[in-house]
Amino acid sequence: MAGQQSRRMVALVLALVVVAAASLPAATAYGCYDDCYERCANGKDDPVCTKMCNQACGPVDQGAAAAGAAAGAGAAGGAPKA
Repeated sequence: MAGQQSRRMVALVLALVVVAAASLPAATAYGCYDDCYERCANGKDDPVCTKMCNQACGPVDQGAAAAGAAAGAGAAGGAPKA
């Protein structure tokens, strides 16, 4: 009886560790796309960098980056870069 209960506790702790570890990459990848594109494109509009950074960071991060860029462009009020 006691062995079965300790086995359940070990399984529960293991499940919690797996869930915690699964959320770690998402937390550390925030800003990945912005940083990747900045380093790759060096101020230019480059579709090759877009593709590479999408593969490296995932399209979810790009959505957050696009929202931030749109807000920044609206605040700047300047013409888009050529």
